[in-house]
Amino acid sequence: MTTINLSDAKDKLSQLVKETAETTGQVVISVNGRNQVVLISMEEYESLMETIDILKDQALVKKISLSMADIQKKNVISFEDIRKD
Repeated sequence: MTTINLSDAKDKLSQLVKETAETTGQVVISVNGRNQVVLISMEEYESLMETIDILKDQALVKKISLSMADIQKKNVISFEDIRKD
């Protein structure tokens, strides 16, 4: 993660946007020595929003948790077995 002050961010905004859009990196922009905002790619933003939406749905979180427990216990059906049916 890169941290840059606001004045430098203004001077390099086009470059920062291009680099951030092409990676999953983040750029922290500070004002008066305090971190104030984060620049992230749209892909990273959408992923974070989707994660937040999933975490808000307690029923879905429970299903995911139970599924993960089944995987750890090897309580699964192979794709090949599903296709046979």
